[in-house]
Amino acid sequence: MDRRHLLLGGGALAALPLPALAAGAGLPLPAPAARMGAAAPGLRVLESYIASRDRFPAAEAPRPGERLRLRREPERAFDPLSVRVERPDGLPLGYLPAQPAQVLAALMDAGAAAEALVAESGRLHVYLRLAA
Repeated sequence: MDRRHLLLGGGALAALPLPALAAGAGLPLPAPAARMGAAAPGLRVLESYIASRDRFPAAEAPRPGERLRLRREPERAFDPLSVRVERPDGLPLGYLPAQPAQVLAALMDAGAAAEALVAESGRLHVYLRLAA
């Protein structure tokens, strides 16, 4: 059985079968996405915060319910596994913390798409879409 490792919740690793994820497997939509009034953009795999916000002082803090893009930055010398958090127009807000970004970066490099929704608490809910 083909398995991929995903970060779930507060950082615990779990192995989930890739075909079941790609097909939806009857997994319930997370309640936070429903409360935000937005369709869940995939499987929620991580809850995090935006690190390095001080490097982008001109960027206004994201608002609850806002969708944010996640973009790989393998050319970043400080951390080649960086995942940058930005607004849909490309305005950078910061980065995902290094430890959870490691696994997410590998999944994104393998072709998975990821994006984040800002929760009422201000934390990011990261969603992953796997190609079938």
